[in-house]
Amino acid sequence: MADYAFADLVGDEQVFFTEYFNKKPMLRKNAVPGDPRDILSHRKLDQLVNLEVVRPPYIKVNLKGNGVPEQGYTRNVVVQGQTITDVVDPEKIYELFRAGATVTWCSLNQIVPELRDFTRVISERMAVRTDSVAFLTPTGKKGYPPHHDPVDLFIVQLEGTKHWKLWNPPADRLGDNAQYTLEGLGEPDIEVSLQPGDVLYLPYGTPHAAAAEGKASLHLSVMMRPRMWKDLLRQTVEELIAADEFNAYPYIGELRSPEVETGFGEKIAALAARLETVAAGAELDRLADLGRHMEGSSEGRTFQSIADMDELGPDARLKRGSAPLEFGVSDNGRTQMTVNGHKIAVPTPIADTLAALGPDASIAASLIFPGVDALRSTKAAQGLTRLGVFELAAAG
Repeated sequence: MADYAFADLVGDEQVFFTEYFNKKPMLRKNAVPGDPRDILSHRKLDQLVNLEVVRPPYIKVNLKGNGVPEQGYTRNVVVQGQTITDVVDPEKIYELFRAGATVTWCSLNQIVPELRDFTRVISERMAVRTDSVAFLTPTGKKGYPPHHDPVDLFIVQLEGTKHWKLWNPPADRLGDNAQYTLEGLGEPDIEVSLQPGDVLYLPYGTPHAAAAEGKASLHLSVMMRPRMWKDLLRQTVEELIAADEFNAYPYIGELRSPEVETGFGEKIAALAARLETVAAGAELDRLADLGRHMEGSSEGRTFQSIADMDELGPDARLKRGSAPLEFGVSDNGRTQMTVNGHKIAVPTPIADTLAALGPDASIAASLIFPGVDALRSTKAAQGLTRLGVFELAAAG
């Protein structure tokens, strides 16, 4: 699959964030470089539906505006002696599709690695969790009645064409999902037939309706909900109150003592004092990084990295890994450490090396354990790398 950039979807990013984000829909014709089917295709969905691992709610079916019960397109299969009662039956799915049903593939970024990579393009720039849903609609059929979604959407047309009507979101955003009538909405603000490679951006609450045209339509909806101020503030406060001083268990029932009320006031004051010390820019950077690593957007190469460690040599350059690391007490030449919540003890020279290693610095595996031979130091480096304490530094 080609490498995609956020600018491929929105064009000039400054214009997007100034004029469209959280304000009004945006249309970009022929935005996706290369063949859009590289992202997802009819053929890929054929392959997925014929795997005996796809189950609801990853796949849903809607016929004539109504959801088809799961029993209408699933079957029982036996896997290693265990019966699974809701595996998708391909022939039933095909039968419903021939009858005019829209097949909806939910959270495909949890199933298809290529789609996870694609949606991460949006997660990285928007610093939010993303979720991808594919809509396969038979020719000439409407998918869902006019409605709005309580999320922002990037619509990417992949195969076939689809006719869209969009209305600007109201000033007072309505919560949750809502349906409309075309008569009640009036003339659309945007009306367009999306061709493969075209992209739409729909802010939260944008009323829209769509129907497939001359060929079975496949489009991808990448959903995101940018965090509100209250979401960001909650995450900041949660980080601050993780301090030990907020860990005690007070009794707050009717028989509580006056000292409890006094103590509560002191804790509120302590939290306020901590909030006063928060550097807004640095905290927003932390929250953005947190958003980029929410469920649905993560990536990793741990299996590959662990396998690479089996061939780690003394000259291999290592840097601090992403696993959370805390240092404890030192005693009898060993230092307690907590790695990703697990307690271990390492020779104190190794702990000293770790403590002195900056976030952007690297070190040869042979130097991890000062005072011992290169082979022993390398073995120690291998073990710590498997735990996530180290990772291979980029070459050069």
